[in-house]
Amino acid sequence: MKPTILSIGNATKDSFLDIQDQKIYKDELNDFHYDLTFDDSTLNYKKKAGIFGGTILSEKIFTAAHFKAFSNANPKGISQFEYSEINDSLVERFIVSYKGKSFILTSNPRETKWNSPPYAPDLIYIADTNFSESYLMDFRKYLSENRQIELVYNIADLDQDLSRELFVRANLVFVDFRKQNLSDLIDYSNYQTVVESLLKVGVRSIVIFDGAKIVVGNKEKIASAESDFGLNSFYQSNIFQAAFVAENFSNSSNLEESLRLALTIANKSDFNDVLKPFYAQQILNRKNYELPVEIISDTPDIKGRLHKVASSLVARPKGIFAADESGGNIHKKFESIGVEDNFENRRAYREMFFKTQDIENYLSGIILFEETVEQNTSEGVNFVEYLKNRDILVGVKLDGGLRPLAGFEDETISVGLDSLDQKLEKYSKMNIDFAKWRVAFEINKEKGTPSDAAIEANLRILAQYAKACQKYGIVPIVEPEVVYSGNHTIKQCREITEKILKSLFKELEIFKVDLAGTILKTGMVLAGSENEIQSSSREVARETIAALKNSVPKELAGVVFLSGGQTPTQATDNLQEITNLGPFDWGVTYSYARALQLPALQAWAGKAENVSQAQLLFLERVAANSHALYKN
Repeated sequence: MKPTILSIGNATKDSFLDIQDQKIYKDELNDFHYDLTFDDSTLNYKKKAGIFGGTILSEKIFTAAHFKAFSNANPKGISQFEYSEINDSLVERFIVSYKGKSFILTSNPRETKWNSPPYAPDLIYIADTNFSESYLMDFRKYLSENRQIELVYNIADLDQDLSRELFVRANLVFVDFRKQNLSDLIDYSNYQTVVESLLKVGVRSIVIFDGAKIVVGNKEKIASAESDFGLNSFYQSNIFQAAFVAENFSNSSNLEESLRLALTIANKSDFNDVLKPFYAQQILNRKNYELPVEIISDTPDIKGRLHKVASSLVARPKGIFAADESGGNIHKKFESIGVEDNFENRRAYREMFFKTQDIENYLSGIILFEETVEQNTSEGVNFVEYLKNRDILVGVKLDGGLRPLAGFEDETISVGLDSLDQKLEKYSKMNIDFAKWRVAFEINKEKGTPSDAAIEANLRILAQYAKACQKYGIVPIVEPEVVYSGNHTIKQCREITEKILKSLFKELEIFKVDLAGTILKTGMVLAGSENEIQSSSREVARETIAALKNSVPKELAGVVFLSGGQTPTQATDNLQEITNLGPFDWGVTYSYARALQLPALQAWAGKAENVSQAQLLFLERVAANSHALYKN
């Protein structure tokens, strides 16, 4: 189904004004001038010829492409178009006629107010720049209340800070290669680096203007063509932008087809007579019509993005905060401190951690529970947006938890593959960077667990999940946890850990998972929590590294350790000893939950007045573990 599109911005009014001759004068070169000292809202019109520029122009193009479209200047839509109902305060240019000649008169932008549309669109096309501060404030609030809305805009048209803020919501952006806006964020070395820079911050499709050349790109392809805007480059480039948006969002269009069709519409349109897509397609089908498109890159850049995100996640001195507790786990935490488990308390708890000052210096990424992806800060900013604006990569837990494995007593299997593809499609559109899937194994020598059948079944699920993630450009974290509880020895833990990891990488190889775009999350090798002989940090480090070196291919992007029930200080001390045995073939860091949260959870106790103290304790644990990534 095609999306509903709202165009916002200014309009251009094509009108014949009743110009009084006494207001016309000639200069010494016999050029005519018009006295502009008037309020254009009081002018008398001989004829209202129509409103076709700005937002109305884009609205007409979207409607011609069979989208449901409307604009802030014409909220009822083209199908109910009435000149008398046009919002004149949004008109910034007048095209007037005097003695057979046309002139453009500019209007001073007037203070406008954001008016929420009658229903929420799927897409907002930002078609201009002159927005007041109050307008932008209300617009931002509207976006925070309607998380599903995606955006299209030209970054040269907007305030640069606003452009940055909106990237996380941007489905498509237009870029002027020669103006080089946001050069600190966008690499303008060539067209491909521009596309890659914007894909990295979450934009899905990019259009680059470079003089007459137009380049379009997404994570699958980059193509270019020459424009022929002979009539009016400004007018026709606006037509092209709206036409490309329409074609890009049509179900049947691919990147090259969108580019060729949009260029044909723009090249062949006349003033007030925009070529309809149907006729543009007929022109393209003519044998003698040529509009060559050059493929700059047809190799999907998914691979490069996967590698870049994966390496960023494990880059020293940063770690990954696992804030992905399931409903049952967070319920236990709240119960331990006497806090009611409800939506708002869970939101406030997560916000406390996410808003902690300076965490971006220590955290490369944060894993969210699915509920958290949809939650907002107290100011109404979605958590995904908020974290990305702090340069923190965002991941999401995708497994559906553990269920009993039929026929195998006391063993489990992870669930959720049936809805995985649907979730990945959703989260790729939300610019989620990585994901996590957990399976779990308990060591019990008497019961013979984990069994080969449980290992094989769970690891195959992990491999299927990892392959699916990479198809959508999302880095998979695979987590085959050997559970800390139990009375097993450290030697037994190492034996089982090696067996599981060797089997895992065989499965990943079978499914052709790109290891350079994959991260392993594993527990440290240590004796079970109920064993009388507990492992020293040095033993843990030695056995853990031995197990990894015997099992993990060098091609893997990184290994991150879970705390798995260790105390906060124990997890940090063990990490430090592991670091001291480095360097390693892969990136190594931490991905802790309880070991980072516990002191803050106890200090918070559900009270707003305790948030600052809890945040200091959280920052202390995060910093301590990041410092443990350096040898001492």
